[in-house]
Amino acid sequence: MSYITTVTGKHFYPLNPNRQDIDLEDIAHVLSLICRANGHFRHFYSVAQHSIACANEAIARGYSWEVILGALLHDASEAYLCDVTRPVKKHIPEYLQAEERLQNIIWERFIGRELTEAELKEIFEIDDHVLSMEFHQLMPEDLNKDYLMLLSDCLCELKNPQEVKERFIRMATLDIMVERLLENDYWIIDIFPEQIPEDRQKEYSKLTERYFEKSELAKLHRQYADIMAEISGKYHTAMLCLPEDEWIVSPDENAVRDAVVRHTERGCVHLLVPQAQTLISLQSEDLYITVYDPSDEILTLLKQTVPQKGFYFRHNSQILRIIKFESYLNEAQQLLTSGDNPGRLDFLVSELEAYYGSTKWIKDFEADEAQLLPKNLKRGVLSEDGICSLLDKYKNYNPQ
Repeated sequence: MSYITTVTGKHFYPLNPNRQDIDLEDIAHVLSLICRANGHFRHFYSVAQHSIACANEAIARGYSWEVILGALLHDASEAYLCDVTRPVKKHIPEYLQAEERLQNIIWERFIGRELTEAELKEIFEIDDHVLSMEFHQLMPEDLNKDYLMLLSDCLCELKNPQEVKERFIRMATLDIMVERLLENDYWIIDIFPEQIPEDRQKEYSKLTERYFEKSELAKLHRQYADIMAEISGKYHTAMLCLPEDEWIVSPDENAVRDAVVRHTERGCVHLLVPQAQTLISLQSEDLYITVYDPSDEILTLLKQTVPQKGFYFRHNSQILRIIKFESYLNEAQQLLTSGDNPGRLDFLVSELEAYYGSTKWIKDFEADEAQLLPKNLKRGVLSEDGICSLLDKYKNYNPQ
């Protein structure tokens, strides 16, 4: 018999794989039941847990959604070929060939293409660093000190395989869709009809300051919650509440309103419409909702309903993003000098660091290099030294 029977009942040919037979359910199920290190860890720790840790690290490093998903699936071939330890695998060339072929087909199946050499390098570096942490926590000796380079929390805990399987599937189908959509074009639901021009900042400052009062901001967010709840009432949605990292599938309108009230004081609420590949996001302290890559149907709906509720719905531009992060950079520099409001400084630095490590910054930098931006646009945030210099100063920041 040249095929294996998978948990979902498919006949899969590992040495002659059919792309359409590769199933996320099969992959998540098997990887959650295979123990890393050939079972020599202190307790059961699955390949799926390792894969999730790699994907989380890719997110922490600000890598593209392709690399994040690639990191999650980088051992997916083991669901059909089983795991072979590194010292043995390198002496089995036929296995290596089968593994490489199947792994590339898996990436094509879920990412749409094979990964580039640069993307593979990022994934394999993460793989090695996570392995180092696994040795540090679960083996009687350290492999090396590479685990010190991890930016994410990698806790090699004993977990229920069914919970890990569900987490793996959730990450592949929801979390990474959010990461991908965050890189896309977006629209704004706002109290202002346009980004406030620099020469009119003073004119709008009193109005802006009023909205930043806690009671007024909460009132505004409740109004925004009504818009998000209306979308959730019309479409199948999933809601991610941060910082708790809690997904709620098919929330009703009351659940959406409650989540906005509970989470936007210190986190954010992402409302995902999977079928429409649209993400609606409301973050703490923001005076606007961001709508990433809206489908034509959702776009038409929002253009009709948002003005009726007294708000403006406008297409955001690259220039708006640059203006936003330029203001973050200037404010962070001022707070570093004054020593005031360390909590606000922490928020600004985290936002700037995420932006600097994202594909958005690269696109903005390239547009600047190509002289596609207005000449009078302030763009210190796009200089290669701008954010780096701030981050270096922040490392030595010690508020009194």
